[in-house]
Amino acid sequence: MPAPFDSPLFWLLAVIGVIITGISKSGFAGGAGVLAVPLMALVIPLPMATVIMLPVLLFMDVKTIQIYRKHASVETLKRIVPAALVGIVLGGLVMGMLSNSALELITGAISIVFASWQHVSGALRRFQQAGWFWGTVSGITSTLIHAGGPPINVYFLGRELAKLQWLGTAAVLFGVMNLVKVVPYSLNGFWEVRLLWISLAMVPAAWIGVQLGHTIQKRFDGETFTRICRVLLVVSGTGLVVKGLFF
Repeated sequence: MPAPFDSPLFWLLAVIGVIITGISKSGFAGGAGVLAVPLMALVIPLPMATVIMLPVLLFMDVKTIQIYRKHASVETLKRIVPAALVGIVLGGLVMGMLSNSALELITGAISIVFASWQHVSGALRRFQQAGWFWGTVSGITSTLIHAGGPPINVYFLGRELAKLQWLGTAAVLFGVMNLVKVVPYSLNGFWEVRLLWISLAMVPAAWIGVQLGHTIQKRFDGETFTRICRVLLVVSGTGLVVKGLFF
């Protein structure tokens, strides 16, 4: 397998990103799970990074659904899933039309915005109850860079869900979304056998992340963890903007 997959830097960034994503998904409803794709995209083309992460995310979804499915809010899922599916369709169309440099610029910008998401979401609180708005945004960002967590968390915040209900609803929602995303990825011709092998190699890191997240959420509120992820997002997002503009 040719470079950059032979590069220790790729594997270091990928493993870090996958573990943090697992912690985020099972412990904090996916809010910081946006990190893995920007980190890997610093070394490999962004579409490859998104493809590698999708099977890994599906594995994480199975584990988190097993843990939290009893706490999922069916009423909330009925409101948000249709909008998320619309967002996935729109994201799939955009993904097929943009160049790799454009995707890197968009990913970098989204990463930087999500790094300050607490302030952004506070300014947009008037949209909290708008399930169609946040669901569609989540579907688009999830399709482009697997970053559906922050938008949907703003909606969940407005619903005032209890922590376990929040985690259970997010687990089922992202399980549905990631399964549906197989379709636009296939239509855009992104799948490669070598990328699936890399995804398989990431499964142990994904398992570790999910287990850590389940343990951490019982003991911490996640503020320190989220703060660290925001710093990493700014760094990786800035790197992607520079890469998209000059390389």
